[in-house]
Amino acid sequence: MRSLSDYLDLTVEQARSQWSQILRRQQKPRQEPFTPVEAILCYGLFFVMDPHRFGGGSMHRAPKILHDLAELFVRPPGSVNNKMMNLDGSRANAGAHEWRFFIEMAADPDQFPHLYNRVLLAARDMGVGPERLPDFLALEGIKSFDLLGQEELSRQHTFDAVLEVKAAKRRARLLANEEETTRIAEHEIRVGQHRFAKQVLENFAHSCGFCGFSPRSLPRNKLLVASHIKPWSACTDRERMDHRNGVAACPTHDAAFDSGLITVNGGLRVHRAPNLEISTRADPGVDQYFGQALKRKLIIPEQAERPGDPYLAWHHEHIFQGVVET
Repeated sequence: MRSLSDYLDLTVEQARSQWSQILRRQQKPRQEPFTPVEAILCYGLFFVMDPHRFGGGSMHRAPKILHDLAELFVRPPGSVNNKMMNLDGSRANAGAHEWRFFIEMAADPDQFPHLYNRVLLAARDMGVGPERLPDFLALEGIKSFDLLGQEELSRQHTFDAVLEVKAAKRRARLLANEEETTRIAEHEIRVGQHRFAKQVLENFAHSCGFCGFSPRSLPRNKLLVASHIKPWSACTDRERMDHRNGVAACPTHDAAFDSGLITVNGGLRVHRAPNLEISTRADPGVDQYFGQALKRKLIIPEQAERPGDPYLAWHHEHIFQGVVET
């Protein structure tokens, strides 16, 4: 019977032993219990995918890394997906040590890079190379891990209401108290926001859509922001996770877009509000950021998906401090 300490106190030596067990595994009608090594990597998948979006006939559409891990673990992809839902407390038969591990990672996010790196190091020691187990979170050698997009959540007045709904669903399934289910639900929301921000930044090729600022060699410095076009508080759960409801921007242009000083129409033309137009002529330095630096059309990389028209329409109807010309 596994305990929480088997996960949190995993050593490289223990991880090597577990990899040895995994690498000897044969396909069997009845699966072996997941090792802590496997569970830690399954937890890492939350930063890449939402397990609730896949199942049954849609499992083939899950990200490639889930299928890669399933092959490495000698398990069906659905089994890996189900383990993720055990970890986030979505399944009634989840072991308490599983969802409590999820809570521990929420309480101290910097624990996870250390565990992840121990698992990768042990895998490399056992001959599992990047072609079979890639560093899918780009955390190899990294000691701390900041979730993306969390600043946006701090501005949402509906956060507590959404959190309580999600926590109540967990309490209906788990033998957990209110504090525990609230922490699970909050972490689910925050990891979902991280996935959204990551997808938006990747869609915009890590460049500001308004001016082209592209600090790609300076990751993890918060020089680019990924925010919702239709605000988080006004969205359904599906809209909150839709990367087409996001724009990547430098902090200055993000603030202007968030407050309605600029907007984007259906033809991707960027509009300035009348009060911003006045400020560019009257206030020192404003024209530097909202004159020539501000492109006339939103910059969309060649292979990117453009923002969704319903989101753009919502923004210039409800947020923009002016009137959009068609």
